[in-house]
Amino acid sequence: MLKLVLKGGRIIDPAQKIDKVGDVLIEDGVIAKVGGDIDAAGAEVFDARGLVVAPGFIDMHAHLREPGQEAKEDFASGTRAAAAGGFTTVCTMPNTRPAVDDAVLVNGLIRRAELERLVNVKIIGAVTKGQEGKELAEVGDMLQAGAVALSDDGRHVANAKILRTGFEYAGMFGGLIISHAEEASLVEDGFMHEGAVSAMLGLKGRPAVAEDIAVGRDVMLAEYTGGRLHVAHVSTAGAVELIRRAKARGVKVTAEATPHHLTLTDEAVIGYDPATKVNPPLRSQEHVDALVAGLKDGTVDCIATDHAPHAFEEKDVEFRYAPSGFTGLETAVGVVLTGLYHSGKLTLPEVIEKLAAAPARVLGLEAGSLKAGAAADVTVLDPAAEWTVDSAKFYTRGKCTPFEGKRLKGRAVATIVGGRFVMKDGEVCG
Repeated sequence: MLKLVLKGGRIIDPAQKIDKVGDVLIEDGVIAKVGGDIDAAGAEVFDARGLVVAPGFIDMHAHLREPGQEAKEDFASGTRAAAAGGFTTVCTMPNTRPAVDDAVLVNGLIRRAELERLVNVKIIGAVTKGQEGKELAEVGDMLQAGAVALSDDGRHVANAKILRTGFEYAGMFGGLIISHAEEASLVEDGFMHEGAVSAMLGLKGRPAVAEDIAVGRDVMLAEYTGGRLHVAHVSTAGAVELIRRAKARGVKVTAEATPHHLTLTDEAVIGYDPATKVNPPLRSQEHVDALVAGLKDGTVDCIATDHAPHAFEEKDVEFRYAPSGFTGLETAVGVVLTGLYHSGKLTLPEVIEKLAAAPARVLGLEAGSLKAGAAADVTVLDPAAEWTVDSAKFYTRGKCTPFEGKRLKGRAVATIVGGRFVMKDGEVCG
């Protein structure tokens, strides 16, 4: 019997309302006991004194680029980056080449992930065939094959009839639709948030109202059909308020925000650094404040990375020509702890809730808790560790980040998946 004891750490498990100093006993890949001074005879002991022991973090929005774009990322490199960043589960989006729009692809990716992955990988299927918004994909077949949700991420499903039908079909299987909420006609040819900074820089903007309109329509369709809607990478104050009101009415809607939208503003674009180009764009301060308030009051359920690696040569171009997105798995925890916890905006239990229990709840995963009998997926944090972001040390193939050279406080120091270390002291194992 393989035994591991995490000794003397601050155990925070929001799903069980646990916040205490103690030990965690892991036996044969599952949580055996959480308690005081646990007998460690015959077990490997990890000294967690001064550290935080939490349920394994879940990233419900990442781009691991398989199939078809493995030069940017693949399951092997992406899951190593996840392990380095403290994530035990990663959900990969379907905007690949080809798009993941049928059960054969879902099955194949699940099997490939089992061979290549270092952490758990969950597959998200497309809502429409080829993510073209013209014809519904194999919704039921993909969900039955093991897809945890459906999304045309990268594109908004513009056809309301198709989305309505998608909600109705997905609802038959208890399925979740994740919306990239953006009215395309209002953002075409835009490069950043529309506002004072875009005017100063001479860049065409993407107005916040484009997101608000899309969220409003999607919420109404979810309400009408009784479907389950999750709004990806929320970035506007208007969208937060629409989701807040919808939840109050009992609409089945949840939402996520990214570390960069919670901590950076459009002023980061000054200097035209392509690393700051992302979709949705970095917004102005009033939107950031609204996002943080929504995260605090539960309107925004989860924090997700939107990890989107690109090849160096793709991003090393003039700002307007660079693709949107950047790597996020290895900086997310540090950015969140620095920008939200150490600033006093969120408590540690709140941070862990947003990174573990909440995404597990939204996706219906048997994860996000340290309860006895659960898979031993654990993230160990050092909230006081200070470090400087150096993309040259990243495990991901994508080296572009707006946090390059930034000094952060707090990081994951160990990641455990199925009772085995996949990262310890900053070094990925395996």
